[in-house]
Amino acid sequence: MYRSCIFLAFYFLFVGCGGVSEEEAELIFVHEVQPLLQAKCYACHGEDPDEVEGDFDIRSLDGMLAGGESGEPALVPGDPDRSRILEAVTWVNPDLEMPPKENDRLSTQQIDRVHQWISGGAPWPEAGRFAELLRVEWEYADGIQVATSGGLSQEWTNRRYKPEDLWAYQPVGDYTVPARYLKDRKNGHPVDAFINRKLSKQKIPMTVRADLEILIRRATFGLTGLPPTPEDVDAFVSDSDADAFEKVIERLLESPGYGEHWGRHWLDVVRYADTNGFANDYERPNAWRYRDYVIRSFNNDLPYDQFILEQLAGDELDPGNPEMLIATGFLRMGPWEHTGMSVVAETRQFYLDDVTNSVGETFLANPLRCARCHDHKFDPIPTQDYYKVQAVFAPVQFAARNASFLPSENLVGFEKGKERLLDLKAETQRESEQIRDKEEAAAKAWFEARGKPYLSKRDRRKLPDDQQPPRYHGLTHQDLGYRKLLNKRMQLVHRELDRYDSLAFSIYNGPAVSNPHSVRRHVMPDDRSGNPQSTFILTGGSVHAPSDSVGPGVLSALHITDDSLTQNKAFIPDSMNGRRLAFARWLTQPDHPITARAMVNRIWQYHFGAGLAGNPNNFGVMGKKPTHPELLDWLARYFVDSGWSVKAMHRLIMTSEVYQRSSNHPRRAVVDEKDPNNALLSYFTTRRLTADELRDAMLFTSGELNRDMGGLPVKPEINMEVALQPRHIMGSVAPAYQPSQTPDERNRRTIYTYRYRGLPDPLLDVFNQPSADVSCEQRTTSTVTPQVFTLFNSQHTTDRALAMAVRVNKLGGTIEDQVRHAIELAWNRSANDDEVAESVDYVQKMVAYHTANPPEVIEYPTRVKRTMFEEMTGASFEYEERLDVYEDYVADVKAWEVSEEIRALGDLCRVLFNANEFIYVY
Repeated sequence: MYRSCIFLAFYFLFVGCGGVSEEEAELIFVHEVQPLLQAKCYACHGEDPDEVEGDFDIRSLDGMLAGGESGEPALVPGDPDRSRILEAVTWVNPDLEMPPKENDRLSTQQIDRVHQWISGGAPWPEAGRFAELLRVEWEYADGIQVATSGGLSQEWTNRRYKPEDLWAYQPVGDYTVPARYLKDRKNGHPVDAFINRKLSKQKIPMTVRADLEILIRRATFGLTGLPPTPEDVDAFVSDSDADAFEKVIERLLESPGYGEHWGRHWLDVVRYADTNGFANDYERPNAWRYRDYVIRSFNNDLPYDQFILEQLAGDELDPGNPEMLIATGFLRMGPWEHTGMSVVAETRQFYLDDVTNSVGETFLANPLRCARCHDHKFDPIPTQDYYKVQAVFAPVQFAARNASFLPSENLVGFEKGKERLLDLKAETQRESEQIRDKEEAAAKAWFEARGKPYLSKRDRRKLPDDQQPPRYHGLTHQDLGYRKLLNKRMQLVHRELDRYDSLAFSIYNGPAVSNPHSVRRHVMPDDRSGNPQSTFILTGGSVHAPSDSVGPGVLSALHITDDSLTQNKAFIPDSMNGRRLAFARWLTQPDHPITARAMVNRIWQYHFGAGLAGNPNNFGVMGKKPTHPELLDWLARYFVDSGWSVKAMHRLIMTSEVYQRSSNHPRRAVVDEKDPNNALLSYFTTRRLTADELRDAMLFTSGELNRDMGGLPVKPEINMEVALQPRHIMGSVAPAYQPSQTPDERNRRTIYTYRYRGLPDPLLDVFNQPSADVSCEQRTTSTVTPQVFTLFNSQHTTDRALAMAVRVNKLGGTIEDQVRHAIELAWNRSANDDEVAESVDYVQKMVAYHTANPPEVIEYPTRVKRTMFEEMTGASFEYEERLDVYEDYVADVKAWEVSEEIRALGDLCRVLFNANEFIYVY
């Protein structure tokens, strides 16, 4: 003990702890020492009275004075050197180191506070005085306390945060760059001012500008998700004007493909799909209208603040506008299902939890679900705030609302598609009636054999069991199983027929609905009177354990300056209507700390492969900190000042030197040593095409891509084995996947393809198309063996390569001319002579191969045999499913339809598709 006291004396001689008054010591205890004891010590020393380690209860002054098993007091008020608790937390005694884990060890500032408290007499205020002292404003030595609506415990309410962890909660900084950067881009660029300053500080050299052919390909994929045409490349390369690249950007921003590509980014975040997910995966027949709304919004450069208002509260903003009803489909994008086996309260709460978290991730860059069961473990989001935000959406009910088709909406294929479904409905009814007639014939025979008059099924149900035919009399297990399948098919057909009605996948405000079955059309009732659903803080997040009720509100840690929209005023009404609109207006205040930051960070990420803050859905403690916080804030202010224009952000970012840098660096070894992940952007980071871009680029290059916009989702061909495999849904098997009938229908951009939650497209799935069940903040890029086989051997690649060969062959000329043009189409640059010579040699060899090996003709199936087990008896039965689309199917060009020369040229095109120059953006 004597040796430890000497160590302590020297320790605090250098730390420099000064004496404090008793009142100061009280404040130190209330604001710092007591929360520290609770966080670091209670778990072992008092939280569980039955398991107090070392018999040392630290929860009271008496316990501290009594000490533990050693019999020595842990605390000597006024004498830090003789207080063993201070000896323990300073780790000066190897036999007494508390807390025992290195990660939990107290910081120098925390030890200093404990020392000051003890030297001030170690006061321990009673409860009333404690509460009084808590209200005293306090400047913490080791963190910042954040004012919120209050946690479930005083400890959480009073906890502190590192300033760097609260960056997103602070007002957007007003950083400036020299005026010359803003007025004359020839003398510099504001984005470069921030990026290059950090590179210079780190002594990291910058690379040169990318070659023009590389640059236009980068820009074209970046804004439209498609490659440039040879004509686009030639025009740009030959344009000697100083603003040549600016002209390219403007042309691409006006391209319809811009909205399709950037709409795809947004749909990743909001989890768009054409089905509900879960056991039945029922269709969302009108969800496509929300998809098209998003595309229109980006193409029209709808201001982002208005984009938010329309998606969160379009029906409250302008209830008579069909576009506004379509926009609120955002609130229903997550997976959801309610069946006869579901508990209404649970599926309702599932939706409320889902939409609350979705709004948090999408607009606030904060996953709010972490505060559902308890106060947020890392961020200043109390559980109370979570349920206040949830209360904003408490009046929301589902509806397929009448919304007239807009002049810009694509209704092509409506008549044809509806006619097909009506034929399928009639066929299903006929087969159902056959089974019903068989059952009734057996019933008539049963009554006749007993000398009784025949009664219909409805009437005979009223009879005692011994006076009516046995249940399912006259039917085999085959009949029973197939009838159940027909019933499910009829459900699906009725659901799919809603595609052709002018309905919006939308919502309305109203009281709770008693039976919101997933398969039925949700109808908005005429009478929507009543009170909105009450919101309670749910203990442990369980809908069966409600505690205190709360009203609608916002995140209390986020402060904005508009006096009419502060978290301290009840600006969100408790009434049925207006909650979402008020919340959306709070989100879109110009000085909101997060909204603009979150969106410009997403825009930056889609251009550079990584956001300035590395987790676009999480600006909290567990998210990556910004690499260039000043730039992020400057961009956020520029965004708001530019009228929340997304296109203005593209113009700004893409005209920077940073964006136009080469992906090659002459001093790469030096750069990798200092900045291995290129976070400081001394060169452009190469990226692989996404799954959607890869498919679309193949169709574009082969000349097959149908550029029509919008409308009903189409079904491309997918792997036949996957398409025909039995896909089980609740109580039955889903119909086989059948592609759209003609190439013109199915060869459209991937954003228009039907998005099943329960049946991913194998081509897109293997190249990391994200799940539609969770928000995708950034697409991952894996490299796995199945990608090799898919890209080289799949039917999709084979068909695209053959179509490209047909396209190139139609141009005429020599084989050298055709090869040269194929390379230009695929790689968006001129081919060199060596590449042409090698390719011609390869094609000639493949001509000889195909001459000796003619292709086998493959027929599409028109029926598939299924085997199922009847649910009631467990007996197996078989049936044939008709594949009606294949009865009159128009296939893509096939190998057996073209010459050996075209097949050989197709083999070369397949090689070009597999090259890095096609798959990657440099």
